[in-house]
Amino acid sequence: MRKFTIALLWLLCLMMTACSNEFAKREYDSDEKIAQNTDHYAKEVSVANSTNGEYSLKVSKFNGRETLWEKTIKENQDIEIDFDLSLSKGQAKIVYIDSEDNVTTVIECLPETSTNGLVTKTLPLKSGKNRLKIVGYDCEDIDLKMVFTDIQ
Repeated sequence: MRKFTIALLWLLCLMMTACSNEFAKREYDSDEKIAQNTDHYAKEVSVANSTNGEYSLKVSKFNGRETLWEKTIKENQDIEIDFDLSLSKGQAKIVYIDSEDNVTTVIECLPETSTNGLVTKTLPLKSGKNRLKIVGYDCEDIDLKMVFTDIQ
């Protein structure tokens, strides 16, 4: 009986591990889920740094959606952001969420489409709360860098 219980527990753990990224796959293209104020993610070995208009993130494994940047502004304005995004496995994207919860994909990445250096994107920020989120599933070895121009 004890062997059966151990085998059952092992099988249960294996099933939970195999399904751990299913929520991220289901929600990857759901603007409604992505626009939520709450984040929903699982990640391992993560290091983030934000200094002088630069943001960097390195994550060994990632599934879900996480807010990376948030800014409330008084008037509409354009901002330029330089992105450098790569990963060794999975699929990830950086999305912009405006004050009306409209979601726009800024940059999307697969291992074979990683950026090779900085890519500049111009975002039309709206008055109110603006956010950038990373969204991904089955991601391994994410390396992200964002460089912002001055925001008024």
